[in-house]
Amino acid sequence: MDLMSKGGGEAVAMNVLEALQSDHDVTVLTLTNPDLDELNEYFDTSVDTEALTVEQAGYLAPWMNEQFGLKYYVLQNALLGRYARRQSDEFDLLVSTINELGLESDSVQYIHFPFDWTVSCDEREHIFHPTVEEDSLYERLATRVAGVEREDIRHNALLANSAWTADVVEDAYGTRPEVLHPPIDTREFEDLSWDEREEGIVTVGRIERSKRIKELIRITEGVRERGHDTHLHVIGPTVDDEYREEVQALAEGREYVELEGEIPRDELVERICTHRYGIHGKEYEHFGMAVAELAAGGAIPFVPDNGGQHAIVNDREELLYESVEDAEEKISSVMADPDLQRKLREPMGPEPIRRRFGRQRFQREIRQIVAEALNRPSAGVSEAAADAPAEQPASGD
Repeated sequence: MDLMSKGGGEAVAMNVLEALQSDHDVTVLTLTNPDLDELNEYFDTSVDTEALTVEQAGYLAPWMNEQFGLKYYVLQNALLGRYARRQSDEFDLLVSTINELGLESDSVQYIHFPFDWTVSCDEREHIFHPTVEEDSLYERLATRVAGVEREDIRHNALLANSAWTADVVEDAYGTRPEVLHPPIDTREFEDLSWDEREEGIVTVGRIERSKRIKELIRITEGVRERGHDTHLHVIGPTVDDEYREEVQALAEGREYVELEGEIPRDELVERICTHRYGIHGKEYEHFGMAVAELAAGGAIPFVPDNGGQHAIVNDREELLYESVEDAEEKISSVMADPDLQRKLREPMGPEPIRRRFGRQRFQREIRQIVAEALNRPSAGVSEAAADAPAEQPASGD
């Protein structure tokens, strides 16, 4: 909806554009007018800004986004999908990088986490979409606008960012997506020696309530109270001004917390590569691209014990925490144990993460998936009918 949010979903979108631009004419349907040069610099992508067409999705959804930001996130998403469906005849293929939309058939849909359009609001996990109001009228309106049908979802090429997300999609729609981990750019990361790194912690992600940055500050405080001279860097763009003010108020007077906000890419990479530890606060994280970047930079990342980020830390119990107190204890234990630090760092660093989650892998697979989608029979025609020989016209036709 808004590429300038600069989160993991937007990184996926920019990499999809870069992957497809050489072989296809590409149009972006979105709610805002993105600064593609800034995004190329931020994500280290090379999207051709001259060749790309950007089209705002009608009037209502862009207006809502401008007026309310993410307050009516789900309705805006539904309107975006509705607009894309109306414009589908203009394109050979629709590719969604904003979860499952009501695009009927013949589309590729990358699901970070499903909206579960076909189940009631009361049954949804509200933690995943905190902007969904506890209001059946709003829920019915968004669902009606979205127009998502289970059968359409099943006939699309579905991709999920993690096995955990794929499980949730299967529960929601009765069909399992192919897992395609999102692209992690490891090219700038350097695996500095442990001795060259600061005994500090880095967290990377948008400054918003679901990232639980206030809890991360308290965790750092608790680790310090256990005798470790550590500090915390908070890095990422602000998308919730009210929450940033709360974080800033908590950080004031704590000299060991540096609220940096959005910083240039080279500085972000430098922070990660020169610190020993990383931490992520979002519970039920769908994959956790920021966690993978921490690992690519050679930092040991600590993450909540639920969600798709399990895959990044190889299910190591020492790196999975259940609460603020549990995180304090586990981080302190690792900081006090050099032998454990060496073991936990073995699968970290640029090369191991590149092999598992690198962007070339992602872009290559996206190109293949799109090619297959373009070559398959139209969803409106059965495979048998598509394979049957064409009927010869009568004489004189």
